[in-house]
Amino acid sequence: MDSGLKLCLNIDGDHIYEFSGKMNEKSMIAGANYIEQLLLEKSVSQNKVQNVFELFIETIQNILNYSSNSVKGDDNKREVNCNCVLSYFTDDNTYILESCNLIHKHQKKIIEEKLNAIRDLDKQALRKLIRKHSRSKEKKHDHGAGLGYILMALKSTLPIEIKFIEFNDKTLKYRQKLVV
Repeated sequence: MDSGLKLCLNIDGDHIYEFSGKMNEKSMIAGANYIEQLLLEKSVSQNKVQNVFELFIETIQNILNYSSNSVKGDDNKREVNCNCVLSYFTDDNTYILESCNLIHKHQKKIIEEKLNAIRDLDKQALRKLIRKHSRSKEKKHDHGAGLGYILMALKSTLPIEIKFIEFNDKTLKYRQKLVV
């Protein structure tokens, strides 16, 4: 397992999975598989395991593609320094996935527009929007079909929480919180 991984088996707000360090496609897949295995061993429902797995992958893909400090590695694939934490709360049987990375300041407006466009949509409307975007070339870009926040909103049981924190004159800390 990657030396950047720190695992804790405590629950009720304590981290059950934490990553802080250099993330790339290989460590993303290893982390997602480890989380899936960990949750299955705890007899978590298959649906919840799938949702946590998909949200982790989507979160890390966004970090790899959009972080201001993302660089192409030796294998020509993206890698970035980031933080990601998965916590579990027994009171309401929820998992919370939090991440933090740096973004360029101009991306704040783009993110806010995407979130505002889906903020008031219910699960059925989100599914329709996914089908529409999947079939259309209109929202596609270099990094995918532009479905990230729609998928996150669909899989998360509470609205996506986003915070922007001033870092320097060109970048912001981007904090994201998802609840499953």
